[in-house]
Amino acid sequence: MQIDFFLTLQKVSVLFLLIVIGFVAGRLNLISEKGQKDITQLVLYITMPATIFSAMQLKMSEERLNTSFTIVGIMIFCYFFMFTVGWLLSRKLALSNDKKDVILTALLLSNTSFMGYPIIQSLLGKEALFYAVIGAGFIFEIVSWSFGVFFISRNGTGTATFDLKKVLISPGILAILFGLVFFAFQLPVPEPLDSVIHIVSPATSPLAMIVIGLMLSRSNIMEAFKNKYLYLTAFFKLLFVPLILTFVLKSIGLTGPSLIIPILAVSMPTASYVAMFSGNYGNDAKFASQIVFVSSLMSMISIPIVTLFL
Repeated sequence: MQIDFFLTLQKVSVLFLLIVIGFVAGRLNLISEKGQKDITQLVLYITMPATIFSAMQLKMSEERLNTSFTIVGIMIFCYFFMFTVGWLLSRKLALSNDKKDVILTALLLSNTSFMGYPIIQSLLGKEALFYAVIGAGFIFEIVSWSFGVFFISRNGTGTATFDLKKVLISPGILAILFGLVFFAFQLPVPEPLDSVIHIVSPATSPLAMIVIGLMLSRSNIMEAFKNKYLYLTAFFKLLFVPLILTFVLKSIGLTGPSLIIPILAVSMPTASYVAMFSGNYGNDAKFASQIVFVSSLMSMISIPIVTLFL
């Protein structure tokens, strides 16, 4: 399984143009802030779960199961590495504790769902999306709603505790669990539900990109461009971590989906969850939004670069 650099650049450019559409629509107020929230809810609770469920409707085989379990293990290692880098970097920066927590979480959480799934599917196809959902997506949701919430809230004005119920009922996890049941028992999806899922799921990619553009349109762009800490965080998030992990995983002989899926997943920009959690738990939501903005913008260049080393 090889990734062509120019194909990657082309696919990322398409997604970038969708982000630009969202950005322009937000700047011109064609879609209001309330409309942005409504579209986000549509993606989170309808189109994204449909995409996840649809991706898992493949024929079960021992090879697919083994590859999925391998990717889960690799992703756990990747998250441990990302946490270590984030912890070391945030400690060295002359920032307040709440901003340090934002940077730590920004390095920990990649935009696996909104950007990772569309890019992986467009580059590698439906089977690769299956591995991305099972391996990267499942771990991402658990880490986000446990460690992500904890780190963001510990120096914020709000308080949060680990809530297993909240993790399990998150839309991504529910879609994965339902998908696993149908995959494991090879259950057919009845009509017309199957047709509806296949009609709805392709909407995820364009809507998710437009939502990112809408979010960026409401960021203070000039202020973000002047903040050196944002560039430093983006560099470690988008290039340093993925390239070091690529070297490590290749050195132990990993190839194919077991190498490419985890690396593409961690190469994504900072997840919008970081900004959402910061707003919900009284951390610096403005700073978090700027990290999401800068890393999303720079990822259009960094993602094709990372694929050169795969």
